[in-house]
Amino acid sequence: MAAITYKCPNCGGALEFNAESQDWKCEFCLSNFNNEDVKSFEDNLNTNDNSFDQDTIKEDAEFAEKARVYTCNSCGAEIVTDDTTAATFCYYCHNPAIIPGQLSGEYRPAKVIPFKFNKEAARDMFVKWCKKKPLLSRQFTSNSQLELLSGVYIPFWLFDCDTRGRIIAEGRKIRTWVSGNKKYTETKYYDITRAATASFNGIPADGSKKADDRLMETLEPYDYSQMVDFSMSYLSGYMAEKYDVDKGDVFGRISERVNEYTSTLLRNTIQGYSSITVRNSDIDIYKSQATYVLLPAWIFTYNYRGKTYMFAMNGQTGKIAGSLPISMGRMAAWFGIISGITFGILSIGGMLL
Repeated sequence: MAAITYKCPNCGGALEFNAESQDWKCEFCLSNFNNEDVKSFEDNLNTNDNSFDQDTIKEDAEFAEKARVYTCNSCGAEIVTDDTTAATFCYYCHNPAIIPGQLSGEYRPAKVIPFKFNKEAARDMFVKWCKKKPLLSRQFTSNSQLELLSGVYIPFWLFDCDTRGRIIAEGRKIRTWVSGNKKYTETKYYDITRAATASFNGIPADGSKKADDRLMETLEPYDYSQMVDFSMSYLSGYMAEKYDVDKGDVFGRISERVNEYTSTLLRNTIQGYSSITVRNSDIDIYKSQATYVLLPAWIFTYNYRGKTYMFAMNGQTGKIAGSLPISMGRMAAWFGIISGITFGILSIGGMLL
């Protein structure tokens, strides 16, 4: 019988046994599963022996297809990664390991923005940011948690687009006046048309299935003037991924942004009316070109009370984004303090009346 690969039902990643907590953990989405959960996985697989064999063989084939094994030049240990990892660390000697074959041919980026600050600086910036969040769990900024902060080069597609746009709108001018004891209102309606061509440069879309698209957009903008020709040397000491979402697959996201940008530009040319209603909008991208680049980000994933939170920092500008866990204990304490202060102010105010 083929070997069994236990997969996370949430994201499809491989489950690993955690000796300390005596449960199984997915390193990709940080989900945890107990013994009963895993037994349930086994029961479902054993429902049909034939399908079980076919499924496990398929899983083994998928692992063989996507797993990559490399030898560390420093200590000789074997490094196992997935088929998108381009730079990582040796688990034994902790030396950076760059995998050049992963970023060759069509997967070789044209440009890269190097990291502008190291892990220590990123941690300090993160802690300073967290201090402004009084309801944040103290454990979130513990040293053990901050060790999970990782510098990652995220694959991005940068699009240059030429567009044609046209909108049809209705404008209203409203005039009111009073004559005698009566108030009059006059409303005039106008048909409005606006058309223009526009060019947009460097519209980004991440090319990684692992990256949260909305979170990556929040980290924008990057300063493209600091972009340099790609060299493997920039990857040393950081993790890096090659794209697994093709430029054609991200074009839908780019198209939505271009449509929004162009419509906003046209809408902003309409002035002098009391109100405006856009009746029709027609935006056409008639020319586009995509460039494959790597952009730096510090990534931190945190599991708190069964929920996963992701924090990210722009590795060039230091801009921070992400969702944060709220400590119910600290929330209760802050509520008590605020209530006490409010009660004290009201009491003093009553004494002075």
